[in-house]
Amino acid sequence: MVRYKNRYMVIQLRTLENDNLDLKISVKELQISVLNMIKSLHGDFGAGAIKTCFKVRYCNPTTKIIIFKTRHGPHKFLSSVVPFINKLQEKQIQLSTIYTGASMFQCYKFIQNYQKNLVRKMTDTISEKTKEKMLKISNIAKF
Repeated sequence: MVRYKNRYMVIQLRTLENDNLDLKISVKELQISVLNMIKSLHGDFGAGAIKTCFKVRYCNPTTKIIIFKTRHGPHKFLSSVVPFINKLQEKQIQLSTIYTGASMFQCYKFIQNYQKNLVRKMTDTISEKTKEKMLKISNIAKF
């Protein structure tokens, strides 16, 4: 029996048109746009290799952080395609990979630390109440 290794990519979504706009992220639409971009850049081989185990495992519209799951090996196709996805729901976006991990737990730990560091950087410009609210939003349930 063979054990399949997975890779989880933590992606941050940024809107280029208006950052204050709340973008309703549709998981299915996001998955389709990524698969279409893989097919256009890597052809049928890339699409077939990644389609077997590609999923959106986590999507937070508030923090605009997404976790993609794919198998080890075809994850290279996904990481090469992420910067080229620039449109979602007819709006200009930018996707950037901020972490690649081997387990969901490590990705959740990274996201928590990432959000806490963002809050620490913005401490000078925001009030204490807003700071607590941001920490509450970024808190992820433990397993």
